[in-house]
Amino acid sequence: MSTRAYRRSYNPSFYNQRFTTSQGIDHNYVHNVAPFHAAEGCAPSKTNRDPSKFKFSDNLWKNDYWEWRMRVGDYIYQIFNRLHRSNDGWTRTLIGWTGFSFLMFNQAFIWKFHLFFFSLTTLARIRDKGAEPTMDEVWVLDTVFANEKLRKLFSPDTYHIMDYDQEWDAGRDNPYFPEYRQPIAKFFNTDCNTTTGRYKFGDLESGATMTLHFKTMPFSNNKYNFSEPFMVYDMWAEVQHEGKYFTEHIVKAEEILKTKRIFVLWH
Repeated sequence: MSTRAYRRSYNPSFYNQRFTTSQGIDHNYVHNVAPFHAAEGCAPSKTNRDPSKFKFSDNLWKNDYWEWRMRVGDYIYQIFNRLHRSNDGWTRTLIGWTGFSFLMFNQAFIWKFHLFFFSLTTLARIRDKGAEPTMDEVWVLDTVFANEKLRKLFSPDTYHIMDYDQEWDAGRDNPYFPEYRQPIAKFFNTDCNTTTGRYKFGDLESGATMTLHFKTMPFSNNKYNFSEPFMVYDMWAEVQHEGKYFTEHIVKAEEILKTKRIFVLWH
């Protein structure tokens, strides 16, 4: 993994990407620059030295155009960035049935209904499979500051998050979750719906830095729908302070998985 992995977005930026979360389908829309955008949409990541190239405008329609272009652009970007997650048996079946309904479109009304319904179903599934994973940052901060060892070096008043990254895990070979290697689970999923991520912390007063690693899994309080799509089952911190290095295991997978089981998603 690279030393610095920015959160990927359609709108380029060299700034902390956790402040410019996806404007697509993760339901955490963040307005980059209030209601105003630069002349070419998102803020430039490189200074243009040609003074004749600045095309600022107060045209309301142009601002709206860039607003929606940035939203839709990231919406599509996030989906295609994770299109491989839709290569499961159920999605391929939906695509095949939708295509067959299109061929039978002029035969009867039932085929028109099937085409309309299964087109929307297939598109919604691909959209959801391409969604950007998210994290409950309030829970993360509460957990970090509740740890006695970390609380000595990181304060709620002086901490700073320098970097953040989270992405879906590839494959179904996680030894903790054999449930996803069952035939019916493999038909509906290309992976275990787990994610791996990290936060990079710093503290202005102590000078300490910390890389907080975490792993999440889908969890449900019942059998039918998952109540926590990103429940942390493993979390540990790598801390550096005044030339010293230590690790602190905050949430242990072995303990969490004694009482909780991963939820296997179908549709």
